[in-house]
Amino acid sequence: MPLALLVGLRNQLDEAITPIIMLVGALPDLAILTLLVTVIGRGNVAAVSISAFSAFFPIYFTIRQGVKEIPLDYFHVASVFKAGRLDTFSKIVLPSIFPNFLTGLRLSFEFSWNVLLAVEIIASVAGVGSFISSSIQGSAHSMTYGLAAIMTVGLLTILLDRAFFERLEQRIKRWR
Repeated sequence: MPLALLVGLRNQLDEAITPIIMLVGALPDLAILTLLVTVIGRGNVAAVSISAFSAFFPIYFTIRQGVKEIPLDYFHVASVFKAGRLDTFSKIVLPSIFPNFLTGLRLSFEFSWNVLLAVEIIASVAGVGSFISSSIQGSAHSMTYGLAAIMTVGLLTILLDRAFFERLEQRIKRWR
């Protein structure tokens, strides 16, 4: 978040850093997972690392865009009233980017679920993904458990999205 805020406020920094971040973000998560498993080893560290890696990009780009969309007039008014950096940040920047930040979190949440399941399957980390993998590879009866687990993950994702993110988004719409 701090990097996205800084890049959004400084065009030269944006032109220097964002192409590199775009290049790294375009790399396939599963290829990076394979590299992480080779370097770090199988386990929870690889799962958390690749989940954080995949969650970074939606948050970065939505916050960066939110900062860029703040009208320059807001900053001019802040300077006319001699607002300090902390006041400008807390009263102009943060409220302006909050909807974008929420969108980034919402996207990251869904990306992280997908990546986490893939990590559990590929890196042999105990969890829902490894349960699904072992269930589907088993008998026809155990495939039912695997499909039930897939549906449960989908339903939980939708439930959490609606219960948390959608409610928060509705509150922001009223505020904005």
